Amino acid sequence: MPTIGLTGNFGMGKTAVLHLFRKLGAYTFNIDKYVHEILKKPDTVRIIVQALGKDVLTKKTTKISINKTRVAKIIFDDAGKRKALEQIVHPQVLKIIKTTESGILKRDPFALIIFEVPLLFEAGYAKHFDKTIVVYCNKNTAINRLVKKGFSKDEAQKRLRAQLPITKKKKLADFAINNNYDISGTEKQVERILYKLKQTILR
Repeated sequence: MPTIGLTGNFGMGKTAVLHLFRKLGAYTFNIDKYVHEILKKPDTVRIIVQALGKDVLTKKTTKISINKTRVAKIIFDDAGKRKALEQIVHPQVLKIIKTTESGILKRDPFALIIFEVPLLFEAGYAKHFDKTIVVYCNKNTAINRLVKKGFSKDEAQKRLRAQLPITKKKKLADFAINNNYDISGTEKQVERILYKLKQTILR
């Protein structure tokens, strides 16, 4: 089975779709969890501080760590610093993706492996996957969902503006999933894509 990169813009339902693929038997992984672990590494923390400044640090008793809320504010206000952070983190993420994929395929050569990658196209990850899927909905729906999760409207809009427009992502992807409506409709789309992916193996 091909290895898939799944993406979509902020608030459009990538993680919900990832869960649907897992429900149907795929091996699924969220890149943000990898990033969370990478940001704990002392060497990575040191390099990020050099790039973004000491304001990104949080000190708890004797432990120093990255404050992700502060990092998010900095990088969504400054495209140059966002790029600097990506250059620090992305090579490490890519290495983990390749190691994870290799380990699964040794055990299960016909495995369907899906990685949720928020910046799939922006960071140039797409070339490392056999197929790509984009999850989309209209901007107002995404913003309303994010507001319900506790984001301010301004913050939600700022994050959406920092990403490649979803119309462009749809053109770049092999498959697109419309997540504007109820979950049952989304699940049917997932099932159809899964069927098509299996057909590519049988040819």
